[in-house]
Amino acid sequence: MFAPKDKPQVIVPVRLDESSPISFQCSKDLSCFTKCCKEAHIILTPCDIIRLKKRLKLSSDEFLFVYTALGTIENTELPVPVLKMREDEVKSCPFLVKEGCGIYEDRPLTCRYYPIASGVFHNLDESQDEKFFALVKEPHCMGHDLGEELTVGQWLESQGINEFEEVNKGWTELILRRKSLGPFVTIQEKTKQMFFTGCYNVDSFRRFVFESKFLDIYVIPEERLQKAKEDDYAMLDLAIDWLRFTFFGDPVIELREQFAEGEMIEAEP
Repeated sequence: MFAPKDKPQVIVPVRLDESSPISFQCSKDLSCFTKCCKEAHIILTPCDIIRLKKRLKLSSDEFLFVYTALGTIENTELPVPVLKMREDEVKSCPFLVKEGCGIYEDRPLTCRYYPIASGVFHNLDESQDEKFFALVKEPHCMGHDLGEELTVGQWLESQGINEFEEVNKGWTELILRRKSLGPFVTIQEKTKQMFFTGCYNVDSFRRFVFESKFLDIYVIPEERLQKAKEDDYAMLDLAIDWLRFTFFGDPVIELREQFAEGEMIEAEP
């Protein structure tokens, strides 16, 4: 769920949907401007990492090493990169500048959602997952009830959230499926490494595909392979399909005939 970590008291206990009205406006004129950019717990999604590493002209390996710490997705044991704050007195975001957010066009999904918390209910009896929302009201934030009234759906659209969610769809599904297994199913360390590499380190996964035995064992159509070679989002899609096949046996990737009943290979983080 996209919500402030360890601060459940700031979430208004009223369930919202995309038609619910909200009023919120962030402005440099407010005394609270950029306070939400300090001591923040910002988990990074696959789309966040691709956008940020491109903006900063870094490989995903470099970006993860310099800008993130390792966290865990709640109730899953699955790893997730968390943005490292500066080691200053207020633990400010590394991308915070005097004028505000220095990467605003590519800001993470968690930042785009604010002041909305978002969650997904995985209903095994329904064909679609149910998304729900709540309002986040932190004591320092003065932006509530300002600006024009929008629905939650209009807010999501205005913040470019839907584009991010589309990229992250496969990642989200993997997390929900892991949660559905319950807390008594443990995950091996190698499985966590596979998940981390596939979901967050797109350049490492690209090397795995082209520099290991991957293509000797899996049948990947040439058109898809060439697109993934050049496009990070296409490589992420391939990684998600590989994780689905490896973790759950989903028939989204084909094994070469000689390996169909034999050896499986695993990603090196």
